[in-house]
Amino acid sequence: MALSATMALVLLGNERDRKEVASKSTASPCRDSALKPPCRGVNGWILADGSYESTTRTTPPAYVAPTTTSPPPLTPADFTLDLKTYSKKCFGSAGCNVVVEPTLTYKGSAETILSHGMCSMTYDITGDESGPVTDTLSFVGTDVTVRRSVLSTPSSKTKVTVKIVSVSCG
Repeated sequence: MALSATMALVLLGNERDRKEVASKSTASPCRDSALKPPCRGVNGWILADGSYESTTRTTPPAYVAPTTTSPPPLTPADFTLDLKTYSKKCFGSAGCNVVVEPTLTYKGSAETILSHGMCSMTYDITGDESGPVTDTLSFVGTDVTVRRSVLSTPSSKTKVTVKIVSVSCG
């Protein structure tokens, strides 16, 4: 049995050390937006990064495309995943029925997680008498969609744990 829930991803970024990232415009810095840099400005050339080269030369400098960097891929080490127990009903020596839901925490900044778009995370829950339960949650930025898992444990002393297997974005 699986129940769906949407929750907010907790961010653990160190706000004190956060560096602001300047966003680069994709619009042309040239007067005519149909032109690509370098283009002629008032007393020089406007370069691809929007900077201005003051010069009297008549030939344009070489075109250098602005560089864009993609964020590094997310890994299981970028997150912590815990289980919240919603209910636990034990039946003596017959074991227990336990309902759990994963709680996801991201260790980085909101800007970083948002730059990855739609992501999914596969995880394993151990403690069920039938063996590990593998499931997947999805997230976009701080919006997380998870399902509750219903487990049958062999005894009331069985420890239910979770481990992140993989993270993929795209």
